[in-house]
Amino acid sequence: MQKIIICSKNPVKIQAVKEAFESHFTEIEYKTLDLSHYEDVSSQPMSSEETLKSALSRIKIARTLEEADYYVSLEGGLDRDVYGSFLTWYICVSNKRGKESIAGGGRMAVPSIIYDTLINNPERELGEIMDELIEENNIKQKGGSTAIFTDNRIMRKDVFKRDIILALVPFVNSTFRRIESITST
Repeated sequence: MQKIIICSKNPVKIQAVKEAFESHFTEIEYKTLDLSHYEDVSSQPMSSEETLKSALSRIKIARTLEEADYYVSLEGGLDRDVYGSFLTWYICVSNKRGKESIAGGGRMAVPSIIYDTLINNPERELGEIMDELIEENNIKQKGGSTAIFTDNRIMRKDVFKRDIILALVPFVNSTFRRIESITST
């Protein structure tokens, strides 16, 4: 039995974790944690660096609260550079021995008004702004901004699932581990 701690209460993130882990393991116990009230966890990261830092912080906090075989953190944020404003995300998976693997770092363009609104209203989150802009309710627990901007061609859950599977590679892929053991001797 594999015990998996999911560092989120968001149903989309939980489903992505379940689908990714169930592609590798058969007997799994899941526990979700709401870590949003911890100081090192950003409610709305506003850079790629802050997004990754928040994902890593969630793992660190979860490890102090629960014992598990794996810990999974999924963090979405925004960033801006000379190319525009972007939605970005990171996945962090850690095993019970503390080994971490990170995947993600993807970018998807978003209208600048979204970034501007959030940078000027740090108490708000992307989901709230999107709900207002498109007159929808709770899109972050549905397809997310990803689905909205890809006309439902790519759902938020699927992006997270893909990147969780990628983050699991060092833990579950025998070829990866074999090559890693050759190069570390």
